[in-house]
Amino acid sequence: MNHAAFGIPLLLCLVAISCGPRLHVRHPVAPGDTYFSWVTWYGDDFKGKKTAGGEPYDPLSFTCAADGFPFDTLLEVRDLDGGGAVVVRVTDRPGKNVVDLTPKAFRLLSAEQAGRLRGRVTVVGLPGENSLLRRNETGAFQTFFTVQVGAYSTLENARAFIDSLGIAEAYIYLEQGDRSLYRVRAGRFADRESAENFQKERMRGHESVVVEVSE
Repeated sequence: MNHAAFGIPLLLCLVAISCGPRLHVRHPVAPGDTYFSWVTWYGDDFKGKKTAGGEPYDPLSFTCAADGFPFDTLLEVRDLDGGGAVVVRVTDRPGKNVVDLTPKAFRLLSAEQAGRLRGRVTVVGLPGENSLLRRNETGAFQTFFTVQVGAYSTLENARAFIDSLGIAEAYIYLEQGDRSLYRVRAGRFADRESAENFQKERMRGHESVVVEVSE
């Protein structure tokens, strides 16, 4: 095998990622949306300076700079090579075509604090859904009840089904195993009874099931 020839396409791909246009984020943003980007970190010298979202930059927080996503969107950033993952909140815009993490967040991906790594970036929460950030510190999961209405093999079909439902509380949960599965769910409730009441009142005409999940 000609290893030199094999390496040329890979090199061109990496150059394209770093020098190409910024992430083209689909709108409206939905949980399960996934992108691939270089991931870097920005240093302590930015501490206290105002971010594009209006809040001071804190290098000890789980936040990031990312283009295209609404501020306060929650992203799961996963190291494609090392397997580490961290959940961060979008508060800033980067100065280049990367996703910039705080040093604290980046350390969960790379203990060596390398300059950059290849990352998979997935939307896991919309503005206001900040409970997922607890995963980074404690590994603790929040348990709640929701109504599951369907499951699809493609994000496009799941989105189309949500559009047909016309229910503001509906969202997409991406389940990854041997294959990706996009589950359409609606509502987040602290107890099963509340979820069942929502199911009876809002899910008439649709096959659905109340499930207990954790995140």
